[in-house]
Amino acid sequence: MTNMAFVIKEAVTEQELNGKASVHFISWKESYADLVPQAFLEKHSLERCRTMAFAYPKNTFVAMVSGEVVGYACYLPEARTFASIQPSSEIMALYILKDFQMHGIGSALLERCLEMLPSGPVVLFVLDGNEKAIRFYREKGFVFTGKKLEQAVPGGKLIELEMVLENNQDE
Repeated sequence: MTNMAFVIKEAVTEQELNGKASVHFISWKESYADLVPQAFLEKHSLERCRTMAFAYPKNTFVAMVSGEVVGYACYLPEARTFASIQPSSEIMALYILKDFQMHGIGSALLERCLEMLPSGPVVLFVLDGNEKAIRFYREKGFVFTGKKLEQAVPGGKLIELEMVLENNQDE
């Protein structure tokens, strides 16, 4: 892992939210080409990502390199109702552009999110077969709960696996 100068900050400006959308769009194409049905991936548009970024601007940190957004993470202080562990918090998303992975950016984004969450369990859902992400989350202390989410999508289905971490930020 080489040292790369980056800044982690809350996403607040239009440029940062547009950057979040761009990272969302590009990282899906880079990471999920062999993991999700092609028909579903084709529906993943930059316009859709931009709509989502501006509809859900809160609880988002971006990673900036030379003034450009290269990654982002989103969190929820209260996990969605389908999480198997309640009450819990949730990491909703963590995406880094491929050229900027393995430089500590994902770790820094995750740490910032965890700092914002109350003590207690933190859940996330990772795409089945996304071994790189699974390895990353395991290294950070997340473990599988055994819960799977299956979602019908164009061209097939997605299976997401729930993982959990005991967050003890107050200690």
